Amino acid sequence: INRIAKHTQKNTFAPSTIAYSHGECPRYWYLAFDGQTFEDNADAYGAANMTAGTKSHERIQSAMGNVPDFLIDSEFKITYSDPPIFGYGDVMLNWQGEPLLGEIKTMMNEGFEYRKAHMKPKTGHLIQLLIYMKILKKAKAVLIYENKNNHELLLLPVEVNDHYRRWVDQAFDWMRTVRKAWEDRTLPKKNYRSNSKICKNCPIQKACASAEVGELKINSLEPLTDETL
Repeated sequence: INRIAKHTQKNTFAPSTIAYSHGECPRYWYLAFDGQTFEDNADAYGAANMTAGTKSHERIQSAMGNVPDFLIDSEFKITYSDPPIFGYGDVMLNWQGEPLLGEIKTMMNEGFEYRKAHMKPKTGHLIQLLIYMKILKKAKAVLIYENKNNHELLLLPVEVNDHYRRWVDQAFDWMRTVRKAWEDRTLPKKNYRSNSKICKNCPIQKACASAEVGELKINSLEPLTDETL
Protein backbone atom coordinates (compact mmCIF):
# COMPACT_ATOMS: atom_id res chain seq x y z
CA ILE A 1 0.00 0.00 0.00
CA ASN A 2 1.34 3.41 -0.93
CA ARG A 3 0.78 5.97 1.77
CA ILE A 4 0.38 9.33 0.07
CA ALA A 5 1.43 12.14 2.42
CA LYS A 6 0.03 15.64 1.99
CA HIS A 7 -0.11 18.64 4.31
CA THR A 8 -3.71 19.74 4.82
CA GLN A 9 -5.50 22.10 7.15
CA LYS A 10 -9.18 21.49 7.72
CA ASN A 11 -11.38 24.54 8.27
CA THR A 12 -14.71 22.77 8.57
CA PHE A 13 -16.24 19.49 9.67
CA ALA A 14 -16.96 17.16 6.74
CA PRO A 15 -20.16 15.11 7.16
CA SER A 16 -18.64 12.24 5.15
CA THR A 17 -15.73 12.08 7.65
CA ILE A 18 -18.00 12.48 10.72
CA ALA A 19 -19.76 9.36 9.47
CA TYR A 20 -16.50 7.41 9.28
CA SER A 21 -14.33 5.97 12.12
CA HIS A 22 -11.77 8.70 12.99
CA GLY A 23 -14.43 11.37 12.40
CA GLU A 24 -15.90 10.53 15.82
CA CYS A 25 -12.62 11.45 17.55
CA PRO A 26 -12.38 14.99 19.03
CA ARG A 27 -8.58 14.92 19.01
CA TYR A 28 -8.54 14.13 15.27
CA TRP A 29 -10.54 17.29 14.48
CA TYR A 30 -8.48 19.50 16.79
CA LEU A 31 -5.24 18.42 15.11
CA ALA A 32 -6.82 18.59 11.63
CA PHE A 33 -7.90 22.20 12.29
CA ASP A 34 -4.27 22.97 13.18
CA GLY A 35 -3.09 21.50 9.88
CA GLN A 36 -1.15 18.23 9.67
CA THR A 37 0.49 15.85 7.25
CA PHE A 38 -2.32 13.50 6.24
CA GLU A 39 -1.30 10.04 5.11
CA ASP A 40 -3.80 8.48 2.80
CA ASN A 41 -3.79 4.69 2.81
CA ALA A 42 -4.83 4.68 -0.84
CA ASP A 43 -3.97 1.56 -2.72
CA ALA A 44 -4.70 1.06 -6.41
CA TYR A 45 -7.94 -0.73 -5.60
CA GLY A 46 -9.12 2.11 -3.35
CA ALA A 47 -8.28 4.71 -5.99
CA ALA A 48 -10.11 2.72 -8.68
CA ASN A 49 -13.07 2.39 -6.33
CA MET A 50 -13.21 6.17 -5.85
CA THR A 51 -13.08 6.74 -9.61
CA ALA A 52 -15.85 4.19 -10.18
CA GLY A 53 -17.96 5.88 -7.50
CA THR A 54 -17.50 9.31 -9.10
CA LYS A 55 -18.38 7.91 -12.54
CA SER A 56 -21.54 6.28 -11.12
CA HIS A 57 -22.57 9.59 -9.54
CA GLU A 58 -22.10 11.39 -12.84
CA ARG A 59 -24.00 8.72 -14.78
CA ILE A 60 -26.93 8.66 -12.35
CA GLN A 61 -27.07 12.47 -12.14
CA SER A 62 -27.02 12.69 -15.94
CA ALA A 63 -29.82 10.08 -16.25
CA MET A 64 -31.91 12.04 -13.75
CA GLY A 65 -31.22 15.21 -15.73
CA ASN A 66 -32.75 13.55 -18.79
CA VAL A 67 -36.12 13.22 -17.06
CA PRO A 68 -38.05 16.47 -17.68
CA ASP A 69 -38.41 18.68 -14.57
CA PHE A 70 -36.99 15.98 -12.27
CA LEU A 71 -33.46 17.09 -11.38
CA ILE A 72 -33.41 20.51 -9.69
CA ASP A 73 -29.69 20.58 -8.81
CA SER A 74 -26.64 18.33 -8.45
CA GLU A 75 -23.25 18.54 -6.71
CA PHE A 76 -24.24 21.64 -4.74
CA LYS A 77 -22.48 23.05 -1.68
CA ILE A 78 -24.05 22.54 1.74
CA THR A 79 -22.57 24.80 4.43
CA TYR A 80 -23.21 25.73 8.05
CA SER A 81 -21.40 28.29 10.19
CA ASP A 82 -21.79 27.15 13.82
CA PRO A 83 -20.43 24.53 13.91
CA PRO A 84 -18.51 25.08 10.65
CA ILE A 85 -19.61 22.33 8.23
CA PHE A 86 -18.96 21.94 4.52
CA GLY A 87 -20.08 19.22 2.14
CA TYR A 88 -21.64 18.56 -1.22
CA GLY A 89 -25.21 17.40 -1.79
CA ASP A 90 -25.51 14.87 -4.62
CA VAL A 91 -28.94 15.70 -6.02
CA MET A 92 -32.04 17.76 -5.30
CA LEU A 93 -35.06 16.19 -7.01
CA ASN A 94 -38.49 17.47 -7.83
CA TRP A 95 -40.62 14.88 -6.06
CA GLN A 96 -44.35 15.53 -6.44
CA GLY A 97 -43.71 19.26 -6.52
CA GLU A 98 -41.44 19.26 -3.43
CA PRO A 99 -37.63 19.49 -3.49
CA LEU A 100 -36.24 16.17 -2.20
CA LEU A 101 -32.60 15.76 -1.16
CA GLY A 102 -30.92 12.64 -2.54
CA GLU A 103 -27.57 11.07 -1.63
CA ILE A 104 -26.04 8.60 -4.11
CA LYS A 105 -23.91 5.67 -2.88
CA THR A 106 -22.46 2.76 -4.82
CA MET A 107 -21.78 -0.66 -3.35
CA MET A 108 -20.74 -4.16 -4.31
CA ASN A 109 -23.44 -6.74 -5.01
CA GLU A 110 -23.25 -8.38 -1.56
CA GLY A 111 -23.75 -5.11 0.34
CA PHE A 112 -26.42 -4.01 -2.10
CA GLU A 113 -28.41 -7.25 -1.69
CA TYR A 114 -28.15 -6.90 2.11
CA ARG A 115 -29.56 -3.33 1.96
CA LYS A 116 -32.29 -4.51 -0.39
CA ALA A 117 -33.29 -7.42 1.88
CA HIS A 118 -33.36 -5.29 5.05
CA MET A 119 -34.42 -1.98 3.45
CA LYS A 120 -32.03 -0.18 5.80
CA PRO A 121 -29.36 2.36 4.90
CA LYS A 122 -25.76 1.97 6.06
CA THR A 123 -25.34 3.94 9.32
CA GLY A 124 -22.51 6.11 7.97
CA HIS A 125 -24.60 7.09 4.94
CA LEU A 126 -27.57 7.88 7.18
CA ILE A 127 -25.40 10.08 9.43
CA GLN A 128 -24.15 12.10 6.46
CA LEU A 129 -27.70 12.53 5.15
CA LEU A 130 -29.13 13.53 8.57
CA ILE A 131 -26.51 16.29 8.92
CA TYR A 132 -27.41 17.63 5.46
CA MET A 133 -31.13 17.38 6.26
CA LYS A 134 -30.69 19.41 9.46
CA ILE A 135 -28.75 22.13 7.63
CA LEU A 136 -31.30 22.29 4.78
CA LYS A 137 -34.27 21.91 7.16
CA LYS A 138 -35.57 18.85 5.32
CA ALA A 139 -37.87 16.33 6.99
CA LYS A 140 -37.54 13.82 4.13
CA ALA A 141 -34.72 12.68 1.88
CA VAL A 142 -33.71 9.60 -0.08
CA LEU A 143 -30.62 7.39 -0.23
CA ILE A 144 -29.99 6.12 -3.74
CA TYR A 145 -27.90 2.95 -3.80
CA GLU A 146 -26.38 1.59 -6.98
CA ASN A 147 -25.21 -1.99 -7.36
CA LYS A 148 -21.71 -1.75 -8.88
CA ASN A 149 -22.08 -5.16 -10.49
CA ASN A 150 -25.25 -4.58 -12.53
CA HIS A 151 -26.15 -0.87 -11.99
CA GLU A 152 -29.43 -1.79 -10.29
CA LEU A 153 -30.81 1.06 -8.16
CA LEU A 154 -32.39 0.90 -4.71
CA LEU A 155 -34.16 3.92 -3.20
CA LEU A 156 -34.39 4.10 0.58
CA PRO A 157 -36.52 6.98 1.89
CA VAL A 158 -35.31 8.64 5.10
CA GLU A 159 -37.70 10.57 7.30
CA VAL A 160 -36.60 12.50 10.38
CA ASN A 161 -38.12 11.16 13.59
CA ASP A 162 -37.45 11.99 17.27
CA HIS A 163 -34.63 9.43 17.49
CA TYR A 164 -32.80 10.91 14.47
CA ARG A 165 -33.48 14.48 15.57
CA ARG A 166 -32.06 13.88 19.05
CA TRP A 167 -28.94 12.24 17.59
CA VAL A 168 -28.24 14.95 15.02
CA ASP A 169 -28.84 17.76 17.55
CA GLN A 170 -26.29 16.27 19.96
CA ALA A 171 -23.88 15.71 17.03
CA PHE A 172 -24.03 19.46 16.25
CA ASP A 173 -23.47 20.25 19.96
CA TRP A 174 -20.50 17.86 19.97
CA MET A 175 -18.98 19.58 16.92
CA ARG A 176 -19.41 22.98 18.63
CA THR A 177 -17.65 21.65 21.76
CA VAL A 178 -14.76 20.26 19.70
CA ARG A 179 -14.42 23.46 17.69
CA LYS A 180 -14.47 25.59 20.87
CA ALA A 181 -11.71 23.43 22.38
CA TRP A 182 -9.62 24.19 19.30
CA GLU A 183 -10.39 27.92 19.48
CA ASP A 184 -9.50 27.91 23.20
CA ARG A 185 -6.30 25.92 22.46
CA THR A 186 -7.18 23.10 24.86
CA LEU A 187 -6.10 19.84 23.24
CA PRO A 188 -8.46 16.88 23.88
CA LYS A 189 -6.99 13.77 25.47
CA LYS A 190 -6.85 10.48 23.57
CA ASN A 191 -9.99 8.37 23.78
CA TYR A 192 -8.48 5.26 22.21
CA ARG A 193 -5.48 2.99 22.53
CA SER A 194 -3.07 3.53 19.65
CA ASN A 195 -3.62 -0.04 18.42
CA SER A 196 -7.39 0.49 18.16
CA LYS A 197 -9.02 0.23 14.76
CA ILE A 198 -9.89 3.94 14.78
CA CYS A 199 -6.26 4.98 15.37
CA LYS A 200 -4.85 2.47 12.90
CA ASN A 201 -6.98 3.86 10.06
CA CYS A 202 -6.50 7.50 11.04
CA PRO A 203 -4.64 9.59 8.43
CA ILE A 204 -2.92 11.72 11.11
CA GLN A 205 -2.01 9.00 13.63
CA LYS A 206 1.67 10.07 13.60
CA ALA A 207 0.84 13.70 14.41
CA CYS A 208 -1.48 12.54 17.19
CA ALA A 209 1.18 10.26 18.68
CA SER A 210 3.76 13.06 18.79
CA ALA A 211 1.31 15.72 20.09
CA GLU A 212 0.96 16.43 23.81
CA VAL A 213 -1.16 14.27 26.08
CA GLY A 214 -3.93 16.86 26.11
CA GLU A 215 -5.77 18.50 28.98
CA LEU A 216 -9.43 18.17 28.13
CA LYS A 217 -11.68 15.12 28.19
CA ILE A 218 -14.24 15.23 25.38
CA ASN A 219 -16.16 12.05 24.74
CA SER A 220 -16.14 10.61 21.24
CA LEU A 221 -19.19 11.31 19.14
CA GLU A 222 -22.11 9.16 20.24
CA PRO A 223 -22.84 6.46 17.64
CA LEU A 224 -26.17 6.52 15.83
CA THR A 225 -27.93 3.40 17.04
CA ASP A 226 -30.71 1.51 15.39
CA GLU A 227 -33.84 2.80 17.07
CA THR A 228 -35.43 -0.66 17.00
CA LEU A 229 -32.73 -2.12 19.27
